[in-house]
Amino acid sequence: MRRSPVLAFALMAALPAAAQEARPDGLRWDGIAPTLQLAEGNFTVRPLVRLDADLGSFFGQDEPGGFRSGVNLRRGRLGLGGTVLRDFTYTFVWEFGGSAPNDYNNIYEAQIAYTGLGWATIRAGLFTPQHMPEYAGSSFDLPFMERAAITNLAASLATGDTREAAGIEGRGELGGGGARWNASAYVTGGVGSTPHDGRQRGAAGRAVVLLPPMGPVQFQIGADVAAQFHPGTDPGPQAVRLRDYPELRVDSRRFLDSGSIRAGQAWAVGPEAAGRVGPLYLEAVWQRLTVEPTDGPTRRFDGWYVEGLLTVIGPARERSNETGTWRRPKAEGRFGSVEVGLRYSTADLGATRQSIWTAGVNWYLTDRFRLQAQYENGRTGESRDFQAIGMRASFNL
Repeated sequence: MRRSPVLAFALMAALPAAAQEARPDGLRWDGIAPTLQLAEGNFTVRPLVRLDADLGSFFGQDEPGGFRSGVNLRRGRLGLGGTVLRDFTYTFVWEFGGSAPNDYNNIYEAQIAYTGLGWATIRAGLFTPQHMPEYAGSSFDLPFMERAAITNLAASLATGDTREAAGIEGRGELGGGGARWNASAYVTGGVGSTPHDGRQRGAAGRAVVLLPPMGPVQFQIGADVAAQFHPGTDPGPQAVRLRDYPELRVDSRRFLDSGSIRAGQAWAVGPEAAGRVGPLYLEAVWQRLTVEPTDGPTRRFDGWYVEGLLTVIGPARERSNETGTWRRPKAEGRFGSVEVGLRYSTADLGATRQSIWTAGVNWYLTDRFRLQAQYENGRTGESRDFQAIGMRASFNL
């Protein structure tokens, strides 16, 4: 009997999936990345490695006692990840690097997630919640060496890296025409690597909508919120302290600092927008931070950033349906991919304000190896001007 073309095509399309299901247990390789499969695919394990080696040089500082140049193993992560019973994923990662100087190491991530719902993931443990666009995706996708200061300030209230949290992350299509949505919500505790905030309690969330494409234009809008209901400072009185680095982490000094504020609660809220036109990607975020002191009037701070990235060699950034962020360009061809970027960020903490222009270039030699270089021109406070050059070599497995 002659097989219809439609049936033949369906059978051919099903072959890769069937082959995947029938693949015997053992060690598989994706380039240099190994995965061990056991129990007929019900258990998998793979190594996780992330190395970011940084060099930063500050100059053009008019005031004494300014930022200091140096080198830093910004990220030195080793761990394991995989699946259990197909619908559960797990990750355990140890951090040997960090902000300079760092003479200790600690757990970076220890989490388990249920993915069987399809449209959503339920996650718990120590991990980085999908709050703020620069934290929602992988740090390997970040276009500059560090996140904008306002991102770190807002996230410090209830999210950020190594946060004790439990929550849900959803995604899906929105009607027809290519519109999509992503949303996340968490209850959170302290930071696993910070010993003094174990009693901290908070909540956070993010929601974005990708509008139907208009020719070559993709546009996404959304909002982020974080609330700290109980600072959990121990020992000492309950307090909130907002501070950040000059968007390089080769020196421990942080002149952008609100000081310690005795407070019962604090929150951050604001919109985000992102989009792509061909090889050009644009992103903007604004946040209002509010602190409720126990012995004084409400204090309000704010900040924002806007950035643009242009892929000059290779394919442009593409949106991830899992996280609602735009991933790094894929490394293709003999020379990989290259993108250039420009960002302006500012954060106002009342007593101090920091504003920085950053220009950078990213060279993705392969999908696992990247070189970065950037130039900063900034000011902290009323008169602390500075310039800096930063370089990074990254490996991600």
